[in-house]
This record gives sequence, C-alpha cells and structure tokens, in this order.
Amino acid sequence: MSASGAAVESDSVREFAGEVARAATLIQGGDIGSFRAALREPVRRIVARNDVLECGLPRPGNNVAESWYLYYDGLMSIVLFKVPMRPAVQPHDHGIWETLFVWRGEVRHTVYERVDDHLKEGYAELVERESALLRPGDFAVVAPPHDIHGFYALNEESYGITVSSGQYKPERLYFDIDARSYEVRKPRTLR
Repeated sequence: MSASGAAVESDSVREFAGEVARAATLIQGGDIGSFRAALREPVRRIVARNDVLECGLPRPGNNVAESWYLYYDGLMSIVLFKVPMRPAVQPHDHGIWETLFVWRGEVRHTVYERVDDHLKEGYAELVERESALLRPGDFAVVAPPHDIHGFYALNEESYGITVSSGQYKPERLYFDIDARSYEVRKPRTLR
C-alpha cells in the first residue's frame, strides 16, 4: 500500500470520527433517535469499505480475542473487532455511551436494563429491553442508564465496530442473568 493510500484511509476514518462526534451532541442531550439518524450515512460509508481491517492498530480486547483501534483521541475511540460466536460476550456495562455496528457477518445483540435497587452487592436483576439481529450497517446504541449489553456472532467471519465516548468506568460490572448476580472487573486500558 502506498503512502498516499494510507493517508486517504486515515483521513476517511478521521472524517467518520468527526461526523460521529457531531452526532454525539444529540445523544448527550438525550436524543437517541436523532443520534441514530445522524449515524446512518457515515456508518453506511464505513461498512461499504473493504479495507477496514488494514486500517487499524492492534489493541488488547476486553471481551474479544482480536481487535484493532481505527481511531483514538482520548475523547472517542473507534474499534474494529472479531465478534465471537461462543461463548457469547457476557452482558456488561460501560458507564459511557457506545454504538456497536456490524461491518461483516451477523450479530445477535441485546440491551438490558437493571431493575433491582442496587443495594445488595453482587446482586442484579436485568430485564431485556432490546434484542436484534444486526447485519452489515445495522447498529445498536447503548447509553446510560441503559448501557448494559451482550452479544455474539452467528457466523465465524463476523466483525463489529464500536464507537465509544470517553473512558470506560474504572470498574465495570459483568452480569449473570440466570444467577441474578454480577462481578466487578477492571477493563484493559490504552496504556
């Protein structure tokens, strides 16, 4: 790949990040519907690219074996990752908004709401709020107070892209729905 080709790739991902940042002002105001609408065209353009795997830098994943940074500026990260089939990515929270969209393959994605009183340590009741089969270009938004989600791929070559605002909570909760419990884990960081 030529140096000029790399610059074009970098510029288009940077442009995508700028469009997402502008749309993020909507979600910060609580307007998830308008945020989703503003993301449709930028997501469509990124999904149409066949070279996204070549654009990233390897990163340690919290819930996946293979992931790459496409963009990171301290306020926002854009991460490409291979979505596992089994085991599923356990329901977990973020403490920030995140959008997950499918680049290739199919992903079953579920958003949950925690409905217990948060008083008993290690105990949590979750209710499913949104579940969808996501295909290339489809996306889900998880945002506090509904920032708990879990997912899995329906085929071996499924890749997702997440866009996240800011830094994850220093300690995140991973939920076992059947046991009505959670455990606290520290996410991996860029450093």
